[in-house]
Amino acid sequence: KQEIEYFFETALGAEYGATLPVIHKWSDNIRIRINGTPTSEDLDTLNQIVNELNLLINTITLDIVTRNSNIDIYFDTVEQFSSIEPNYVSGNMGFFWAWWNDAGAFYKGKILIASEGISQRERSHLIREELTQILGIMNDSNRYEDSIFYIGWTDTIEYLPIDRTIISLLYDPRLKLGMTQNQVKDVLGIP
Repeated sequence: KQEIEYFFETALGAEYGATLPVIHKWSDNIRIRINGTPTSEDLDTLNQIVNELNLLINTITLDIVTRNSNIDIYFDTVEQFSSIEPNYVSGNMGFFWAWWNDAGAFYKGKILIASEGISQRERSHLIREELTQILGIMNDSNRYEDSIFYIGWTDTIEYLPIDRTIISLLYDPRLKLGMTQNQVKDVLGIP
């Protein structure tokens, strides 16, 4: 019950922008291109998260590429964020913006990670949070302080078991693009 409630809270709708509370996710494989000035630790963190997500999701794969990307991750100063992504919301040290088609499938995204003004651990947290949220888990929550989806400022660098469940559930083949909360309940057999 807790996992389902948390799923509905974090995976339907979005923190920024006017978004209906329905399922959005990637239906094509994710190809991530790195831009800016990441540290070697940033690159290690990104590789580790990509590997973890590939174990949790069996309907698509994530890869780091040098061309033909559909997600660009930028390691740059906060002052540059607005010029990289005009939808950037001021005050965020990490941010993502994604585009989806009429069916609700993502086809393009940008992730912004501050290259200065925060610790390496905080950057590692933001890489994990933004990459996970751009999968379609676009809301924050105040339920679990150690969750990657926690609304407050944290430096959590691992997924909680409930985070792993939410990620896997979103990419469960039974859950289709555009499904509402009631449709998800019906498919999962939840009253």
